[in-house]
Amino acid sequence: MEILTIFFIFSISFITTFLITPTIRYAGLKFYAIDKRGQRKIHTKVITKLGGIAIYCGFISGLIIFTILDFNLLNKSLITLAGLVLCSTLMLILGVYDDFQNSRPIKKLLMQIIIALLLVRVGFVLDRVLLPGIIDIKLDKLAVPISVIWLVGISNAINLTDGLDGLAAGIVAIISLFFCFQAFIFQDHFILYISLSLMGASMAFLRYNFYPSKIFMGDTGSLFLGFIVGSIAIYNPHVRTNLTNPYFIPALITLTLPIIDVIFSIARRVLRKQNIFIGDFCHIHHYYIKLGFTQAQTAIRFYIMTFFLGSVSLIITYLYFVQSTKLHFYKI
Repeated sequence: MEILTIFFIFSISFITTFLITPTIRYAGLKFYAIDKRGQRKIHTKVITKLGGIAIYCGFISGLIIFTILDFNLLNKSLITLAGLVLCSTLMLILGVYDDFQNSRPIKKLLMQIIIALLLVRVGFVLDRVLLPGIIDIKLDKLAVPISVIWLVGISNAINLTDGLDGLAAGIVAIISLFFCFQAFIFQDHFILYISLSLMGASMAFLRYNFYPSKIFMGDTGSLFLGFIVGSIAIYNPHVRTNLTNPYFIPALITLTLPIIDVIFSIARRVLRKQNIFIGDFCHIHHYYIKLGFTQAQTAIRFYIMTFFLGSVSLIITYLYFVQSTKLHFYKI
C-alpha cells in the first residue's frame, strides 16, 4: 500500500469540500434553501441547509482519485463501487428533495427502503453477525430485511444527530477514522479508500459547520453520511480470510450513541402516543443543552465519547478478529 495514495485520497476529498462549501452556501442562500427557525430549532440566524452537497462532492472526488491511483482494485470492485455511488447519490437526492419540499415521512421512508434494497442487490448485505469465539449468527433468510432495516436505521440515526452545530459531521469523521484503522487491519483497500474519502469530506465541512455554524448539511448531508456509514458496516471484504461482515460488530459499538438515540426516540414517542416521525426537542444532545452546556461543549463531549467507543471497537477488532484468525497488519 502506498502512503502517497492514502495521502492523496484524504487530501483531495478534504480540499474539495473545503473549497466548494462557500459556493454551496452562497447558492443555498440565493435559492432560499434555508433552515427556517422554529420551535425545535436552536439557531437564531438565517442559515442554508444544502451543505451535504459539498460533502458529497468531496467524497466523490476522493473516490475518483482512488480509481486513478489503484486501477487494479477498481477492476475487482467496479460493480460494488458503482452500486454504492449510485445508491448513495439517490439518498443524497432524496435529502435535497426533502430539504426543499419537506416530504411526507412515510413517503421518505419508503424511498429509503427502496434505495437500501438496491444496495443489498449489489452485495452490501449483513448475512452473518460474527465475533470469533463469542458470537456467530448466520442470518440466512433474515439477511436482506435486517440489512435494509440497518441501512435505513443508521441513515436516520445520523440524521437525528444533526441537531447541533458540527455534531453529525464530527461523529462521522471519527467513525470514518476507525473504519480506516479496521480496514488497515483487515487488509481491505476498498473500505480504507472509501473511509478516507468520507473522513476528509466530513472534517473539511466541520470548518464551516462547527459552532457557530455558517452552513448546515441538512437531510441532504445527514442521510447521505448515515447511508455510507451503514453501508461500510455491512460490507463483505475480499480479504484472505473466511470472515464475512467483520466491520459490523465494531461499527455497532462505535455507533452506540446514535443507535441509542433512535431507540429512545421511537420508544418515547410510542409511549406518549405521538407520531414517531414527528421530531421533538428530547434527543440526547438536547438534554446537554438543557443542563447548561453550550453547543460546542456538547459536540466535543460527543466526539470524546465516540472516540472512546471507537477505541473499544478497535481493541475488540484486534483481540477477536486478528488474534483469532491470525490476520497480520499491513506494512506500508
